[in-house]
Amino acid sequence: MNNVQKQKITKFSSNAIATTMFSTAVKASPEEENINQTVIMAADDGSVVNENKVPKQVNVHVGDDASTSANFTYTTIEESPSKVVLNKVGDSNKITFEGTSGVGTGNKYFHGISTTGLQPNTKYEYTVGDGVNTFNGTFKTAPAKGSKDSFKFVYLADTQVSNGTDAKALGANFEEISKRDDIDFVYLAGDQTNTAADESQWELLFNNSGLYQNGGQNMFAHKLVTIVQGNHDNNTMNRHINAPAQEGNIVYSFDYGPAKFIMLNLEAARSDANARDKQQAFLRAKVAEAKASGQWTIVGFHKSLYTGASHITDSDIVDARKYWSPIFAELDVDLVLQGHDHVYSRGFVTANGQKGEVTKNADGSIQDPRNIPLYMVGGHAGGLKWYSKKPNYTVTPGDPVAPNYSFLDVNSTDDQSDVKQEQWSTEIEVSNNKISIKSYAFKYNTNSDTITTNRYLYDSLDLERNVASAGITGSELGIADVNQEISYTASLKDVRNTNAFNMEVEYDPNVMEFVKVESLLEGTIFSNVKNENGKASIVVGTQNLITNTTNTNIAKFTFKMKETAEAGNTNVKLTKADSAQAVIEDGKIVGAFDTTPVYDSDKVDTTIYTYTKASDINGDGKVTLADLSISLGNYQGTNTKCDINLDGVIDAKDFIIISSKMAS
Repeated sequence: MNNVQKQKITKFSSNAIATTMFSTAVKASPEEENINQTVIMAADDGSVVNENKVPKQVNVHVGDDASTSANFTYTTIEESPSKVVLNKVGDSNKITFEGTSGVGTGNKYFHGISTTGLQPNTKYEYTVGDGVNTFNGTFKTAPAKGSKDSFKFVYLADTQVSNGTDAKALGANFEEISKRDDIDFVYLAGDQTNTAADESQWELLFNNSGLYQNGGQNMFAHKLVTIVQGNHDNNTMNRHINAPAQEGNIVYSFDYGPAKFIMLNLEAARSDANARDKQQAFLRAKVAEAKASGQWTIVGFHKSLYTGASHITDSDIVDARKYWSPIFAELDVDLVLQGHDHVYSRGFVTANGQKGEVTKNADGSIQDPRNIPLYMVGGHAGGLKWYSKKPNYTVTPGDPVAPNYSFLDVNSTDDQSDVKQEQWSTEIEVSNNKISIKSYAFKYNTNSDTITTNRYLYDSLDLERNVASAGITGSELGIADVNQEISYTASLKDVRNTNAFNMEVEYDPNVMEFVKVESLLEGTIFSNVKNENGKASIVVGTQNLITNTTNTNIAKFTFKMKETAEAGNTNVKLTKADSAQAVIEDGKIVGAFDTTPVYDSDKVDTTIYTYTKASDINGDGKVTLADLSISLGNYQGTNTKCDINLDGVIDAKDFIIISSKMAS
């Protein structure tokens, strides 16, 4: 089954899936030229296991397309083939990918394998390594692009392993996450270790000497991860984690259900104006894609623009805040997930750094505000350090930040997080109309290797948005005769402060002839109709804003079945149901934004039913008095042949149709 070619392409039947190069070989420095002693063990089947060839520090990062690709990395002490074997859970059909390896820090071999062509929303089992020197794990791909399926991920800020002591606390956090079947992936908000080039810290990230020694490896083995670069990281993650590079190293975006994640590298941007401008263009393009698709926009990077602790006025952060904050507000980014300051904080912050005004719903949730992103800092996932507030910090001219942390709604330093020194994690569940945030803390005592404060819910927030749903309906019976006109109604549910609509349907011009499309909205003052290449559309403008949480009929499309249409089925599909929601201030429209709905029903099937043929009840090839006589004899009867209009009743309506089809 596996036909591996020299070009590192693995071919399965007619489907060839290519792998890409992860790294090139790097010559070890003289101080790294130590030779590790080979450890030989016996496997259960009597095979010889060489521990120096068994994969370590195994992890799986999202690929360029989180639905269909993933990037594997691992290390071995001795050289061995770079290989991963995958199969869907419960499926014995296996696919093999090969990658590349090179010698790096600690004289280890660093292996990288990029897999593509995977199935969306699928849980895979994998084996990395070769022969009996292997390691097993699992991961799940993202839903297919365009999916509105809900999902849940964990947000961890600053794992930042420095030594064997703080690694134990982080291991406990990782272990908890590894056990959770409801977690789809883990977002690491930078500073994976304290010193990027210190290989011992990377080893402690995966394995420690505490109560949960394999907590890190357990988590990385079974959860897809997505990362950003922190100031303690380098832009290769010391070759341990392989993130996509779509606009520079560790700058990438991916879709996951109803959300688009955009991961920026502010470490690269802060010292390179060209890189910063390219990242801005990348951000703008990806946000535009998200808005056009009706997705949430979630941005991730490391150094926090808005935070509750002491880095608030660092010069590079002030510079980044001046540049990025107005852009995030302008683009209407929904959620910004940061790290760096080892504090838990959140707040809706305006473009000029003030606390944003938000609307609280009856159930306590917050209505997603326009152009006011929610900024979060996720605490500290490990056990290294916790920062305090910076009292009475000075706001310099032009810096878009309010004094005294007044832009925040929650700041854990108010609850002495810098004294309690707990471990933090945040679970974020995303559906099409809601983001639910739950932040937890617990205390791992690194002296006694015990959990002295059990995990507890510290903070929660539900962020909701209005999402219109679109649909299309046809005639009640869903049938039409040749030369007969038939109409279809396009509608929207949950319309708010809207006065502009664009509805489009797709039809088969070989079967149907376009007649007209008209607005069904009261107060229509403008409409523009187009019909070409089997697509008919209407743009409608109304004098007054429309708000209706139930169904609103927008437009009626009328077609005529062509005389040449053959009996069978045809359909009309609703391909566009866009609208623009106005932004109201002091009773006036001060702006508007485009909205894209979800589709409850996007297609109507119509049966082409020829009354002439149906009226030939006796099947002699013509419609005569004999056919009418048969039908009259079955008045209000059960002979379905005589129910010409298919309404379930044999009556005068059927007799009229038959008589109209009789030859003169």
